[in-house]
Amino acid sequence: MKFGILHLFLITFLFFSCGNKENKKTELETSSTIHLVKTANDMQENKETLVHETPLTKEQFEAWMPKTVLGMPLTSSAINMISGMGSCGGTYSVNNRRVRVMIFDGAGEKGNNAVNTYRFSSTREYDEKGSWGYTKSNMINGIKVKESGLKSGKFSLSMFYNNRFAVDVETYEVSHDELEQIVKDLNLEQLH
Repeated sequence: MKFGILHLFLITFLFFSCGNKENKKTELETSSTIHLVKTANDMQENKETLVHETPLTKEQFEAWMPKTVLGMPLTSSAINMISGMGSCGGTYSVNNRRVRVMIFDGAGEKGNNAVNTYRFSSTREYDEKGSWGYTKSNMINGIKVKESGLKSGKFSLSMFYNNRFAVDVETYEVSHDELEQIVKDLNLEQLH
């Protein structure tokens, strides 16, 4: 009889403990699904809002564009490179040391389509490593950034700023410690 009671106890224990794992798994899956649906809804809402906005003008980009980044002067720039879409790019350099910045305004039909990958990327968490380097999510100056570092010492930052602007930064001969200063020097809060 003791053997039967022990078996009954073990079976009952296994039944309830497995049930809890299934419940926790179901709760996690439900939570993940709810998060994905909310993210998709937020992204769709953002797209619908931006398509009716007016892209920044050449004058607005010129007023924003910093004169220096990391103490390096603006050596080349281009504004509104694509008709009907707000965009600008600039290179800051001294000798081989340089920072290249590209910004796409998500306002309007063309801009909205251009920032789709940045919009999606901003909802993901990255933590990848390989022989080539790394890619990870990071917060720099209060902004969520997709940061990549190559073994060659080059860095790139990608962000979807203020739910409107796709921002790309590439560096050459710049240290990792200087990435935060680059983002500060860009004064992205002045883009509006």
